[in-house]
Amino acid sequence: MRRRFLFLTALLVFLILSLTLPRKVLIINDGKLEKIYPLGSHLLVVEYVHSVERSRVIEILEVNKSGIYAVGMKWQDFGAGLPEDFQRWNGEWYEKKISIPLGKSLDFWFIPLNQANISVDGSLALAPRSDTLVKFEVKSCPLLLTTLRRC
Repeated sequence: MRRRFLFLTALLVFLILSLTLPRKVLIINDGKLEKIYPLGSHLLVVEYVHSVERSRVIEILEVNKSGIYAVGMKWQDFGAGLPEDFQRWNGEWYEKKISIPLGKSLDFWFIPLNQANISVDGSLALAPRSDTLVKFEVKSCPLLLTTLRRC
């Protein structure tokens, strides 16, 4: 009887903590699909075709518990909002390493022409192929919901 009581008490404490104990997560949402990644640190790569210049662009972001940071960019052409200064030309890409805090949320608008691919730590997370607003957000979520990949 005592063992059962201790087990049920421990289970109840675990459930209460799981429902209330917050954990920081990265949420990627395109309005149809929501991907949730528990945070330590993640490398987020957004690759797309620039809608005006029609050249490839790669934006590299680091996401951790304190927010989203732009850490690098690669592009193949100049003009229409693309950077004019670069640190390195590797024969195919202009490259620039940066360190710009972007806050805890970031939105990208994609159209089919962009052929966008969004990956987290090297694995494809989303590949929007229609007019899509993709939202990236760092926020707290209860541990249980994080475990269930819901928030």
